[in-house]
Amino acid sequence: MSQANKAHPKFIEAMEKLSAMSEEERLSEENKDLFEQAMNYAPLEIQPQLIEIRRKYDALH
Repeated sequence: MSQANKAHPKFIEAMEKLSAMSEEERLSEENKDLFEQAMNYAPLEIQPQLIEIRRKYDALH
C-alpha cells in the first residue's frame, strides 16, 4: 500500500496546499494553521521530516 493511501485526508489536503507554495510562504505566520493541520494528521513515518520543518519555522519566528 502506498503512503498516500494510508495518509489521513486532512493531511493530504494540507500537504497539497503547502506543496503549491514557496518555502517562504510555507513558513509564514499566515500558514501556521495549515502546517499544524499537516503535523496533526501526518503518518508516523513523515513526522520526523515535519519536525525539522517546525524547527526551521520556530527559528524564523
